Amino acid sequence: MSQSTTVLVELADGPGAVERPLTTDGSGPALPPLPARTGWRRWAWIVPTVPTVALVAYQQLAPSQGWPLPAAVLGVLTVLLLLVAVLALARYLDDRDAQRETRARDALLTAAERTTGSVLVDITAGVPSGSARELPDGAAHVSGRLTFSVDHVPVRAPFTVPVPAGTDGPRSGDPVAVWYPRGTEGRPRVVLVRYQRAWADDLLAAMHPERGTSAPEAATADPSPAGEATPSSAPTNQDLLDALGRAGAEHPRLDTELVAPTGAWRSVRVELSLPGSTRSVLVFEDDDELVYIGPDGGGAQSLDLTAPSAVLDLAERLLRQD
Repeated sequence: MSQSTTVLVELADGPGAVERPLTTDGSGPALPPLPARTGWRRWAWIVPTVPTVALVAYQQLAPSQGWPLPAAVLGVLTVLLLLVAVLALARYLDDRDAQRETRARDALLTAAERTTGSVLVDITAGVPSGSARELPDGAAHVSGRLTFSVDHVPVRAPFTVPVPAGTDGPRSGDPVAVWYPRGTEGRPRVVLVRYQRAWADDLLAAMHPERGTSAPEAATADPSPAGEATPSSAPTNQDLLDALGRAGAEHPRLDTELVAPTGAWRSVRVELSLPGSTRSVLVFEDDDELVYIGPDGGGAQSLDLTAPSAVLDLAERLLRQD
């Protein structure tokens, strides 16, 4: 069974707090708590245990008390014992997983590395009144998927964060700071994600300065004649990659990973693969040109397609070729 990644999300107070190092001396805020374990996995073993004990006691007392002992009692007792064993095993595995998660969280505090990831938001919704997870007025739960890389190994994990009223939650395509334990090989067990809207906007503006200048230029330009619409600027490669990531997330036959820019990769990368397959098609920007690398590797090839659906069709054809 593959290891899962627990994502702890922290909504920072300001841009400077996003990149603040993790501390263990109490000088900074503590890590968000680990998510609560599923209750039924921890306590379900009690339910069949009670009738099992009662049947065992009845079986022992029946001969001396002259009570009837139907043949079905032994069969029911056997089933109950098996059920207790299975549920007790589930409790044991859950406890062991919780211990590993706690150790990973401690390792994250002891020594952490930082990288940049991106998020894809799936759901933003409030919690019904009266629910056990009821939130303060105006707050909402934001759920989605986090994508980042550790030593060139792509990692994708689900996340959920309660966003208080008046606080900006993450948007699809926003960059986030991801902290993972130093020395991690492969998929980390626990990661900390920090997000702040101004920090994300500043990072996006630094990667794509043309976006930051387009609005002021439009504001100072002479107004267009009445009845004449101002032509919109052509979509950039970044826009196309973002749109490809969103379309790929909804594709019924492809798995999609949207990887934010890093020091080594200045472009957003979109990795497309078939479920359960290690082969993938990588789409990114190279020298202001949209390119892709096929599932068999080789050099980057120019991608003249601009419709996300056409790119997804091309990737699926390449991945299904023998």
